[in-house]
Amino acid sequence: MQQVLCPTCDKAVLLPEYSPGVKCVCPHCGALLRSGHIVSLQHSAVIALGALILLFPAVCEPFLSVQAAGIYQQMSLSSIFTVLKGDWSLLLYVFLLFTFLLPAVMLLQQVMAGILKLTPERRFCLLYQFCHRFCLVDVFLFGVLVSLIKLTSLAEVGFHAGFFLGLGFSFLLMYCWMKVPPQRMWEEAQAQTPYHLDSERSGAQQGWIRCRHCGLVFAAAAAEHHRCPRCGRRAHLREEHSRSRTCALLTAALILYLPSNLYPIMFTDYLGSSTGSNIVDGVISLWQMDSQFVAMIILLASIFIPVFKILMLFCLIVLSCRTKITKPALLSLIYRLICFIGKWSMIDVFVVIIMSSAVRITGLLTISPGLAILAFCSVVLITMAAAEMFDVRLLWDRYRSNYERKQP
Repeated sequence: MQQVLCPTCDKAVLLPEYSPGVKCVCPHCGALLRSGHIVSLQHSAVIALGALILLFPAVCEPFLSVQAAGIYQQMSLSSIFTVLKGDWSLLLYVFLLFTFLLPAVMLLQQVMAGILKLTPERRFCLLYQFCHRFCLVDVFLFGVLVSLIKLTSLAEVGFHAGFFLGLGFSFLLMYCWMKVPPQRMWEEAQAQTPYHLDSERSGAQQGWIRCRHCGLVFAAAAAEHHRCPRCGRRAHLREEHSRSRTCALLTAALILYLPSNLYPIMFTDYLGSSTGSNIVDGVISLWQMDSQFVAMIILLASIFIPVFKILMLFCLIVLSCRTKITKPALLSLIYRLICFIGKWSMIDVFVVIIMSSAVRITGLLTISPGLAILAFCSVVLITMAAAEMFDVRLLWDRYRSNYERKQP
């Protein structure tokens, strides 16, 4: 039996012995406490090595070919660098970071820890945590599928070796991403010391802290200079200035959201005539091409999800200041949903990047990014940071204080 402190509701929960296929969730808030499919680091490292082997040919080999009006053009993923390195260098850096650099570093770290038996240390784990958090290959893969639907309406599309190698790399990467979360690497660096807490009270009420960064549970009195003994980051019973920082980030995202939707995110130059289209125009175009399913996905990911995240986070901040909270488990579920769907708004960014690189038929058809794409990319990243900044345990603190007041 193992006792853990829930990261969402801060309650001590006693877990049974690990059994394959049986996952453990918190009985108070429903948060996942332990996966039902745990694999060894050696196993995931072998898969990670296979993914790294596929990465380099997937980037260099021909990816797609486009043929229109008798003109044939072939592209590889490396051609994206050529297209964006001039006027769109910032967009290129974002693309490289999220789809190639961070995933490759994460896979390499798994190989080092699993095959080379390198013992993770603090900086190693901090880098792994950052790479794992901003690995967006699954979003990029979905963006490729959406781009293909758009491209088939403009030209004849052919698939080459780079496309299938890229699919193989993406699936292997997603497997490694799911099987080795950052907390697993932190546990390899420093194992959790067994502890015993009262399950009727929260960890904070008993003077125990669960670090939001590495998951270590320790007594508040043991934190020297308010820092976690394992990861070295600042540790408090509750995240300091969580509400004000989240509000500041959400306000910035709200300001950038308007230009990201009003101004063109993509320009199409056909026979010398340039036409700009924003996100809504793209949704309408997909709908008219009888791609209603994809149009609804883009509408949800690019329009509704950012608005939903901003409004819901504002609501959670307001509720965390109120004394009366009746359904904290539902609010916790909404928060986990916000964190899960956050990155999927990047689909439209990747669609524009792929379309700009694939459609470069000089004199006939050219697609280029618009300035709004930078604003939209900023909105997605800022809202992701805002969700990370908010301490959901504040909701449960309000619920407990209200419940305890009612007790005789």
